[in-house]
Amino acid sequence: MKPWFGLGKLELAAFVFFSLFLLLQCLSIAAANVALGFSVFFILCLLISAFKNSKKKGFLEICQQNRFLCLLFVLFWGTILCSAIFSGDLLKGSKIFIGQFVYRTVPLFIILFIFPKKGFASFFLFLSLLSCILDVIGGIIIYGDGPRLRGLYGHPMTLAGFLITSLPILFCFLLNWKQNRKALFLTIASFLIGFTGLLLNGTRGAWLALAVTLPLVTILYDRSIKKILFLVVFAIGTSLVFFNSPQLQNRAESITSTTLQSNTERLLMWESACEMFKDHPVFGVGIGQYSSKYLTEYKSPEAREKQNHCHNNFLQMLAENGVVGFIGFCLLFGYILLSSLKKALFNSSPYHVLIFGSTLALLLQGFTEYNFGNSAVIKYYWAILGCLLVLAHQSENKTSGSSFPPFQCNKTEI
Repeated sequence: MKPWFGLGKLELAAFVFFSLFLLLQCLSIAAANVALGFSVFFILCLLISAFKNSKKKGFLEICQQNRFLCLLFVLFWGTILCSAIFSGDLLKGSKIFIGQFVYRTVPLFIILFIFPKKGFASFFLFLSLLSCILDVIGGIIIYGDGPRLRGLYGHPMTLAGFLITSLPILFCFLLNWKQNRKALFLTIASFLIGFTGLLLNGTRGAWLALAVTLPLVTILYDRSIKKILFLVVFAIGTSLVFFNSPQLQNRAESITSTTLQSNTERLLMWESACEMFKDHPVFGVGIGQYSSKYLTEYKSPEAREKQNHCHNNFLQMLAENGVVGFIGFCLLFGYILLSSLKKALFNSSPYHVLIFGSTLALLLQGFTEYNFGNSAVIKYYWAILGCLLVLAHQSENKTSGSSFPPFQCNKTEI
């Protein structure tokens, strides 16, 4: 008996806890992890039951549909595992490999393999974006008088990671003027809250990433004069906000400062990461070894701060995992980025525009922040990616078009 929308008891339990995880993921890391743990437990029970009853066909079909992405994940994990093996501390390296590089991708595979329907993906995407917006609102209420908006996690960089993943998606929804008034109002309100949150957050790398990403997703989504003019008006409006806010002006001007401590510290950490890579070019210093190696062997005498990462995804991968891990990282994200760009250009697929925009923004911010190592942010990204991949597959199987109704689903599609 399937009690709700065709879901069995185990599926329903997994659905409820996974939904709770998505809603809580930007609000409380402890509560979100508990919910994710319960959903994984029920999914494992579901998988055991399915394989016992020889119901493997659905899983194999989904593997076939996403075969190249799955192969790249296996390749990437293999390259990171090599770094763990040669790290000098196999136990620590293995724990980090499983916890940071495998388990954090679980939201993506739950959506792709367990709930690969348009209705579920739309609902999950809605919950994820809602969680991000609630984080901004909660941060304003609790930490609104601080110099930088921190969100409920208490760290500006984490909130920036959520927002930089979400805002390209919300901006594309904003460009869809065919949606009904209620949906349009919800979209406008969500984007304005998120964008205001990013301005108050003051993460300069995220500002730069969004400044590059929004024009690109606008052109990919709709090259009409109206949408280009809308982008220009938005850019002018944002410039006026900066012009009338000395705090935002000073923060923006500090991007090129050669005396600001946060800038000079990053440069020194990047130099240290490059030195680690030069000394250990193949497998790096070992997964999870950056912090100890930096403090004991590679920290510049001029550096003042103690850091456990180098504030750069690419240099962190090179330093810890060498050229082997770096190649795996670039192949995985290069495929996600370039395949979505190709389909956005030639298939007129709006969901691939969203994948491209969200991934590009996260990677661009990753030049000044190790957001790949942020548990909450990277799980949020994988969940968003899973939703968009399912929606893209479903739209390709039906019809192609440049408009899409965000968050719309009905019972027959679930």
